[in-house]
Amino acid sequence: MENVLFDEQTINANIQYALSVIAENVDKDGNLIVPEPASMDETTKLLAKMVRNPQKSFADIAKSPKAAMAMNSIIIQGVELFKNMQEQINIDDMPSEFVSEMKKIIGDLDDDMPCSTINTKIKPHKAEPEFSTYIIDQSCTNEITMVMHDAIADRRGKDAILIIVCAMELGIITRLPYLAAKKEFSSVGGRSNYNKYLSDGFLDSEKEPIKQLFKKRLPQLFS
Repeated sequence: MENVLFDEQTINANIQYALSVIAENVDKDGNLIVPEPASMDETTKLLAKMVRNPQKSFADIAKSPKAAMAMNSIIIQGVELFKNMQEQINIDDMPSEFVSEMKKIIGDLDDDMPCSTINTKIKPHKAEPEFSTYIIDQSCTNEITMVMHDAIADRRGKDAILIIVCAMELGIITRLPYLAAKKEFSSVGGRSNYNKYLSDGFLDSEKEPIKQLFKKRLPQLFS
């Protein structure tokens, strides 16, 4: 029986639509800019419309501004979720039976998707060097690590990243990659926001109290 739900032309159009959305939401450093999620009401309306009209392309369904905003939000949030899953999952920690079954499922999906352009190969997790390797004065590694943890404490997201930015600007640590930061300070949040705020996200008035804290707690670095 002919599959009336998904045709190759619509699938190709949807892939191109999703790629264009992603391309329009990437900053100058190639990092994905993740917007606030669309409202639950708009998201629900959009999903209901997609279920009722499975043969319509994303572009046709998202013609109104609100529908387009909800559609684009779903696409970007989905990409960000997939990236975060890739960063957190280490294939070496998975049971071999699970990995084999996942590869079989992915292979079956590829057979049913003639226009598939996505690389579905499961890649091993690449370990990021420890946070301590980014500390400039290695003789003070323990003290610096302790002070940074104390300074971050219950801060989350942007507020936690502020501490890292101040340490970088003071020459306490070198530029800290996301995976190393996430491993040592789990409250920094997602990659896109981390890279965004690491580059340009704080006023001098926000940074100065934190810098003074570092100078007070680590006087040996500034004598």
